Amino acid sequence: MEAAHVQEDDRLKIVIALLIAVTSVVGAIVAWRGSVAADAAGDSDTAGLRAAIHLNEVRALSAVTTYGDYGAYTQYYRDRQIIAALEADLSALPEDAVDEIDALNTELANVNDQMTVAQQTFPNQFLNRDGSYGLERQQGQIFADAARAADLDPVTNFSEADQFRTKSQNFLIIFSALAVTLVLLTLIEVATDRLKMVLLGGGSLLLVVSIVGTVLIEMGRLGS
Repeated sequence: MEAAHVQEDDRLKIVIALLIAVTSVVGAIVAWRGSVAADAAGDSDTAGLRAAIHLNEVRALSAVTTYGDYGAYTQYYRDRQIIAALEADLSALPEDAVDEIDALNTELANVNDQMTVAQQTFPNQFLNRDGSYGLERQQGQIFADAARAADLDPVTNFSEADQFRTKSQNFLIIFSALAVTLVLLTLIEVATDRLKMVLLGGGSLLLVVSIVGTVLIEMGRLGS
């Protein structure tokens, strides 16, 4: 009877040792994955801050560039309107009004030169067919060019950081559960026979739940 009891204790010690070993290994894996997730959250936060800085820089550059070009366009548009008015005045003059015709032609030539200079000071590819200026098209082009050179999406980066941070926090919860598991398994050594089974059952259950939780967190199906 006593030999059977000793043999049963030996088997229990082996089971406990195996459970403690598995708990320690799982705990190390959880700690590692939690650290990786925390590092990834920090990297995403940094990327988000850089993207926000780049975005603000592009917005400022876009405003300065587009409205500067638009100012040059308004000068071009004004000269074009003046030319149209001068041409209308010329067409209305009689042929014998030589002095007035010469004066208008001189003024027309000067304004035409001004218009030519003004037209060269802004990107003509953003002129619409109706003669208006495509300010929004130019801004869109500036943002598209900047997006190819740098990340301009801080929202996505901050969202990824939140996801990684949640993942790291969930791993911390799992790690705490594994720590409790180790305590329960360790207390078996000094517990009564009846309490040993309770502690063994509780520790085993916590270990299984922790392993399942770790897998679900890693798959993104828990706490994401």
